[in-house]
Amino acid sequence: MNQQQGTIFSKVAMPIAITAIVVYLICSAWVGMRDPYKFTVAYTDSMETSVNATGWVVRSEVPVSGASGVVQLLRGQGEKVAKGKDLAVVYQDETYVASQEELLQVQTDLTALQYATYPESPSGTALEEQMLSSMTSLRQAASSGNFSGLADQSATYRKLVLRREYLLSSNATAAMTQAAAQLQSRYDELQAHQSKASSIQAPVSGLFSSYVDGYETVLTPAKLEGLGPRDLEAFAQTDPTPADNVIGKLVTNAAWYYAITVPGDTVGRFDNGDSVDVFFDSLSESFPMTVYSVGEVQDNKLVVVLRSSQDDDKAEDLRQESGRVIFHSSEGIRVPKQALRITKDGERGVYVVVSQKARFRPVTILAEDDTSYLVKAAPTSEEDTRILRDGDQVVLASAELTDGKVVR
Repeated sequence: MNQQQGTIFSKVAMPIAITAIVVYLICSAWVGMRDPYKFTVAYTDSMETSVNATGWVVRSEVPVSGASGVVQLLRGQGEKVAKGKDLAVVYQDETYVASQEELLQVQTDLTALQYATYPESPSGTALEEQMLSSMTSLRQAASSGNFSGLADQSATYRKLVLRREYLLSSNATAAMTQAAAQLQSRYDELQAHQSKASSIQAPVSGLFSSYVDGYETVLTPAKLEGLGPRDLEAFAQTDPTPADNVIGKLVTNAAWYYAITVPGDTVGRFDNGDSVDVFFDSLSESFPMTVYSVGEVQDNKLVVVLRSSQDDDKAEDLRQESGRVIFHSSEGIRVPKQALRITKDGERGVYVVVSQKARFRPVTILAEDDTSYLVKAAPTSEEDTRILRDGDQVVLASAELTDGKVVR
């Protein structure tokens, strides 16, 4: 009996359920076609007027030659060096490098002991206050993650601790005095050994960089005059190789240049002295630059030279680069073009959904592309609350809209 009832249910109920689902889908589709209102979310975005570019970064650079042996650089990347100052030390072999490392450690230890045993070093309350200040500096550096001065801060605290130990313990006094004498003797020995090493001085003043690619003497500011598109293309065919004994280079001028090839139809966008932003793909970052020179159109291309008067360590090693020149950039709220409306009073704006009703929001157009406008709210007065905001639901409709009309 139960099996027979199940069979009847399957034959009668299932077709009814399927029919109900089909009817629901048809009605939903009909309502969707009849409903003239669609919606989208307005969001903060930016638009720019720009042109893609490829080219070469050019600087005033002087390669620095080294010498045979083991070279130990004394300057960091981007460090400013005066003419005649040491750039590196050249040792005969690896034993000299190890000797130099020991010399530096002995010098550090000797300085700490000399401070601790010096009669005029602080004592009593002054010493305790300096130790407390040093401990505070170390704690602040550790909590903030700033370890740039950690070596100096640790050395200072070590000297103060040794000074207190020297004052409190007669045994420590004798031991430190003896240790200082032994370290002085070892330091003098190592110093005499190091006198056999030679040094490399800076031939000119500039910022040191260990990165060399051979273009330092091929691409120079003097060669930027009269460059054409084919000239820039020719640079890519060359393969200069730096000399084997070059240890780095000195950048002798803060100004640097970016010589680029751009389409010929963009010539009207470039005027000498104009300010632009240049986005470098390799850095994913923009730099402010000015138009230095504009060449002639050749084969529907032209060379534009851009100049920056401020050296930036992030741009120190740029050479052959791609990117884009940004003439203008705007930030606002992006809305589809079909959302823009003009009221009977001549106000330009969009309608947003507020409590299921359409509410007008006046706007000013900042920029546009093929499908969207970039706009900003344009209330008529300080009391006008009709302000378009990021995240508002904008009404897209082919039907006529009025302020206060129910759209949902």
